[in-house]
Amino acid sequence: MNTRVQGQCQCGNLSFEFETNIKLEDIRLRSCDCSFCRGHATRCFSDPAGRAHISVRDETLLQRYRFAHETTDFLICDGCGIYLGAVISNTEGCWSTLNFCLTAHKDLPADPVSYGGQSRTDRIEQRIGRFTPTTISIGPRRPGCDDNEQDTV
Repeated sequence: MNTRVQGQCQCGNLSFEFETNIKLEDIRLRSCDCSFCRGHATRCFSDPAGRAHISVRDETLLQRYRFAHETTDFLICDGCGIYLGAVISNTEGCWSTLNFCLTAHKDLPADPVSYGGQSRTDRIEQRIGRFTPTTISIGPRRPGCDDNEQDTV
């Protein structure tokens, strides 16, 4: 993976590391037209061939918000109110799209998108097919520990 992007909410409770083989200058963010994304001014990105890791320092400050078809957890920090990204999971894995507004690359070009016409089944298939394979750790990262030794979701 040749491109690595890090981001975090304002208070640092939620953070992510994203890796992809897509060159930074070729990344096209998505700007969804739903009321949630417009309200949070999101600019998200995912890569099914990449990988991501989300860290949650204090789980009591993690809000998992679901709406509409209830297919995805939208991760919001209750400490600072910032939206980190969306996660969908099943027995086969976990995938995410991440809000690049929380990175140094928030000004990359964004394409408008609309998912309002999708059925629940289409939305699940589209997200699993487009989102980035993701691991999540809960609690403070301990020096020298790999992700398998921490509480993961």
